[in-house]
Amino acid sequence: MYKTKLGLSNCMVAGIIFLLALITSFYSASIIFAWPFVLLVAYVLLKEDDLWLKASAIKAVLVVLLFILVPVLFSFVNNFIEFINFFLKIANTTPIADGWNIIGFFEMIFDIIEKIFLLILSFLAFKGKTVKLPIIDNMIRKHLS
Repeated sequence: MYKTKLGLSNCMVAGIIFLLALITSFYSASIIFAWPFVLLVAYVLLKEDDLWLKASAIKAVLVVLLFILVPVLFSFVNNFIEFINFFLKIANTTPIADGWNIIGFFEMIFDIIEKIFLLILSFLAFKGKTVKLPIIDNMIRKHLS
């Protein structure tokens, strides 16, 4: 384990980054809870020399961005269904109905998966390990020097 310039181990800082990402995901409606996460990631990327710690910080940011993108896609599906229903109502036909709120169910399941995944990443970071995410790891390896 390496020590950071803050005096903490690199594993501790990486674990804290993932825990802050988890807290940010719980309070995503309030931007004020994202500032500690953003500031710690910025500090690690600008001031620390440990590549594993930098890769962990970038992985945290990319995972958070992924978990922001998927609900946007769910919203796009809802908007597309509403768009189709607009024209179906004009044609006096039966609109598409999501009577069981299936999209809402998938959003809820995805939200639970997000929280569990960030918690697992934080516990592994405290131990100095990480989860292999091939696409994200390849991007990090390619762009982190």
